Amino acid sequence: MCRYAERYDVLFVEGVPMRSVALGEGRELRRVWRKLRTGVGLRTVEPGLHVLRPLPIPPSGRVGRYLQRGALVAQIRWARRKLGLRGPLLSWFSLPVAAPLLGRLGERASILYYQDRYEAFSHVDAPYLRACLKELARGCDISVVSAEELGADLRSLGAKPVLVPHGVDVARFAGAPPMPRDLEALPGPLVGYVGLIDDYLDLELLVRLADRLQVGTLVLVGAANTDVSMLRHDRIKLLGVRPYESIPAYIANFDCCLIPFQVNPLTVAVNPIKLREYLAAGRPVVSTPLPEVSQYGDVATIASRENFVGAVIELLNSSDPESARQDRRLRVAGESWDRAAATIEALFHPLLSPPETDS
Repeated sequence: MCRYAERYDVLFVEGVPMRSVALGEGRELRRVWRKLRTGVGLRTVEPGLHVLRPLPIPPSGRVGRYLQRGALVAQIRWARRKLGLRGPLLSWFSLPVAAPLLGRLGERASILYYQDRYEAFSHVDAPYLRACLKELARGCDISVVSAEELGADLRSLGAKPVLVPHGVDVARFAGAPPMPRDLEALPGPLVGYVGLIDDYLDLELLVRLADRLQVGTLVLVGAANTDVSMLRHDRIKLLGVRPYESIPAYIANFDCCLIPFQVNPLTVAVNPIKLREYLAAGRPVVSTPLPEVSQYGDVATIASRENFVGAVIELLNSSDPESARQDRRLRVAGESWDRAAATIEALFHPLLSPPETDS
């Protein structure tokens, strides 16, 4: 969105709840509470890019969905008025739960940007999200997917999606930054994962890996969205969230980077952004066999659950010549976010022009 803000006014709506909440679901209630504590409001992060954090109303039942839709429409209209945003509107839908807004904002055109199989997440109303996705697939002018599995999903709903894989800021990850201070005291080698720690990670697999590490540390950088008590281990270090600008330094100092996802209906449709970030940094990668990652088997190690730990140990015991690092960087050199953004802009920009009238 930063790239589009150079040419368009962008209003980004963040933090819209997708998961339903029921009494007794303490973790989901805490998630909503954290969003409330973050604050509700409107801010401009740079010229042309504005961020609206709406009231986090979970789509729980008919009442919750009605309240969520009404609140979102009202808050988006308020934000547009406050910012003085005029001209043709493109509604960009990334979450199926926002489908009830389609056609309610006065948009000239709409785009569905489908990057996760949301109905497969835990604690969601899967039938409702499937219905929302169907509405967007049939109602939006453009459909874009980040993975081929997602394209198949939308084609089955009657859409004609365009595949645009994720990108990476190659220059941002290609440097040699110094080791972050919180890594300096950890025994090496460092095996690292960067990203959200959620229930789609194979936590048992990470414990098995830690058990096999005779030396070194398994480092996890990112927020925990699930119970991580089983990761209390002498060779596992949970660092939590780190500033966005510091992430390249962590990746650059890992001896091996991981994509330790379970293989299930959610993850087979994932195109992990972290894969390209790891490769842009030239780091060795071991991943479970996800379809989108397997396409990079020439520069990453793809290992089954049974062979994953052994693959990591073997990699740590092998040399990593500069030529191999350069091969990884070159593999993603042409896969920039600029390229992805330009591809999508070429699809939606013509729709923002005034419709032709008969003379």
